[in-house]
Amino acid sequence: MKDVKVVYTRRTDKFVDLYKRGKMANEQGGKLFISIHCNSTKRKSTNATGIEVYLLRPSRTQEAINIAETENKVIEYEDDPTRYEQLNDENFILVSMAHSSYMKYSENFADMLNTQFKNNTKLKARGVKQAGFYVLVGASMPSVLIESGFITNKKDVNYLKSSSGNTQLAEAIYGAIEEYRQYYEKQMEAEL
Repeated sequence: MKDVKVVYTRRTDKFVDLYKRGKMANEQGGKLFISIHCNSTKRKSTNATGIEVYLLRPSRTQEAINIAETENKVIEYEDDPTRYEQLNDENFILVSMAHSSYMKYSENFADMLNTQFKNNTKLKARGVKQAGFYVLVGASMPSVLIESGFITNKKDVNYLKSSSGNTQLAEAIYGAIEEYRQYYEKQMEAEL
């Protein structure tokens, strides 16, 4: 897809404020926001395994709440972590409602990702879930967060560190992007 411009919010392990990531995507006129992470559990060694795809919505399960809390804790490294204090439950529902115009596209892309992970990687596809990830709040476009495996599971770690694992994950994400683009273009044509 030579005409697709990829904008990285970072290329190194240098921390970038969560709100700045969505802002960067918006400023570049992004059409799709993908945040890629590795999952973990509180226990250092776990049987939890696999890939999850998340949408921005209030969490439905305690597990999703815990994952979002863990991911969102990185705000302590930001210059002004208080900026997120206004994202209480009511305000988060309002933010989710503002994202509702993109939700159909986010949901479809998330399903495409999950199918690609299920069919093209060696890790278990754990499905599409929803949680309140701060990193997705600022992106004014369809958006998802991918938990690409558990760094607290030795099998997942070995897969994530391997060349074949990286290739499979990248190809699965690319395949979903390619499929999504076709879907999106058909939707845009239908709306004209």
